[in-house]
Amino acid sequence: MTVRYIRVNPVADLFAPVVRAFGNIAVVGQVSPAAPAPGAPAVAVAAGAGLQVGTYRYAVTLVTSGGETETGTEATVTTTAGNQAVNVTAIPTGAAATNTVARRLYRTAANGAAGSGRLLATIEDNTTTTFQDTTGDARLGDEPPIVRANTPIAFTDPGEARRRAPGDLGNAIALAFAQTPGPMLVYGVRTAAGPDWTAAINAVAPLDAQLVTLANTPLDATSGTAPSGAILQLANHVISVSNTGGDGKERMGVAMLAKGATKTNVVTAALVNERMVYIAHKSDQDAAAALAGVIAGYEPHISLLLKPVNITNDDFTPAQIAEINGTETFASGPAGNGVNWLVDPVLIPGRGTYLGEGYTGNPGGKKYIDIVRTIDDVSFRVKAQLIKTIGAVRVSRTGLRALEAQMEAVLQPLVQSEVIEGFEITTPMKVLLDKDPNTLTAAELNQINNAQSQRVVEVLIAVDYAGAIHRLSITLKFV
Repeated sequence: MTVRYIRVNPVADLFAPVVRAFGNIAVVGQVSPAAPAPGAPAVAVAAGAGLQVGTYRYAVTLVTSGGETETGTEATVTTTAGNQAVNVTAIPTGAAATNTVARRLYRTAANGAAGSGRLLATIEDNTTTTFQDTTGDARLGDEPPIVRANTPIAFTDPGEARRRAPGDLGNAIALAFAQTPGPMLVYGVRTAAGPDWTAAINAVAPLDAQLVTLANTPLDATSGTAPSGAILQLANHVISVSNTGGDGKERMGVAMLAKGATKTNVVTAALVNERMVYIAHKSDQDAAAALAGVIAGYEPHISLLLKPVNITNDDFTPAQIAEINGTETFASGPAGNGVNWLVDPVLIPGRGTYLGEGYTGNPGGKKYIDIVRTIDDVSFRVKAQLIKTIGAVRVSRTGLRALEAQMEAVLQPLVQSEVIEGFEITTPMKVLLDKDPNTLTAAELNQINNAQSQRVVEVLIAVDYAGAIHRLSITLKFV
């Protein structure tokens, strides 16, 4: 486990605690290339120069009217001194149904690993079947465009995501980017065949991502149950990484129910957690990806209630919303069963789709998304500010005063910008050090000695956080 020089234990007595939100998203999903990958070419060494002595791997892609395919099966050849050229023959062509307009040859560097090929040449037709290779490793071009399994790729452009991750993964990334405001960066992680969700989700762990979602994968009886349910793995991932990952790795998972589903009891057992967000919808699009994009676009302390969602969605009936949310009375707060929904409120002019609530997946405790995100955000800010005090500030009166000043430098601007209402910092050791030494008891002296010898200081920061209004109960009296 990573050594944590600064330890923050967030405690929330209000609605719920949190994930630091700088708005990066990781989307895990499958791709669907425009056509099947072609077979392997034939390769043979030939007399000549240009290549190094070693083993090379060759593969082919088809360039179709719908995009480029994945690389096909690799062919391997080993060059020797004086035979440092390779004849590539029997280069596959695309079937008529694929509308192939060109092919591309990819090759590894000498002794390169399988799957590490880069662009060698583009054959601008669908008929040529031979090529002689004398190209040095330094002249190889880009990697194949289709993303490789379990290899995170950072996207800033939705068109590039659709090109490199066609199908569910690219569509989910593009929909996240379509939100206003939306994310600045979205990672795409392709699953291996199967799909193998475990390996792909594990590849997300080291990323600087605060939101994770699975492309076009609804929560149902299969995806939400052990041992290999995809959404259950997502929930376990965000909980584990948030608790045991490095500083700043706290995150939330976003998942959607099946289209039209209103039963919230599908969220059960380990799925009931403040690190998860669930959305009910009536859309053919990826509602989870859209919601992740919405969350990423707002600062952590902003409530997600009634924020616009750019998605095509049919409306739930009032009875269906009541089934999702639970029963509320005139004087009650939001009910909530841990699932949000999409809605088009009649009081908002025009037509549009909005988020009906801002719940986390834990209705019994840490209930609201903005609280979870704000606590993570404040925790990270405090740790980032205080890291400079580690190894520098001493366990003394002046040292602990300086320590508290560093914390105030983080928290006071948050008060001024109305992110938090107020805060109180208590350092028990400073209280003892401020006392007259002659009045200290033996137990207090022992506490001071232990702190100075063990070099650990405990601090309590109490933060007053006022959430946004989610319900108004107005008594309209005519006299």
